[in-house]
Amino acid sequence: MKVSAISFGKVIAVSGKEKKISKVNSILQPYANSGKIMIKDVTRNYINARSSGVLADAAQHGAIVNVYITGDDVQKVKNNHEEWNTTEKILSNLCTYYDVNKMSISETARTIIKS
Repeated sequence: MKVSAISFGKVIAVSGKEKKISKVNSILQPYANSGKIMIKDVTRNYINARSSGVLADAAQHGAIVNVYITGDDVQKVKNNHEEWNTTEKILSNLCTYYDVNKMSISETARTIIKS
């Protein structure tokens, strides 16, 4: 059985209206610029999905779906680590989901930063 290394990072999905996602991204941009957080828009992965999950449902109802990769996991993506080298593999490491339409923008950003 293959065991993954301990990760000190997270992959967090956030969906919401375009304006709210943009505001979250604006708050997180300094962290993205410094390499502490990586932001990926994965809306296309879910907009035509046959899934009935919350991310597919959000995308199919016009929301933007972004993934925020934090901590050590950022380096795994940047280094094309075998288990992190495609969007699908990144999404398989998803640990948390938030709907920014149901919480404040600052609370959403703060939660991502603390991850």
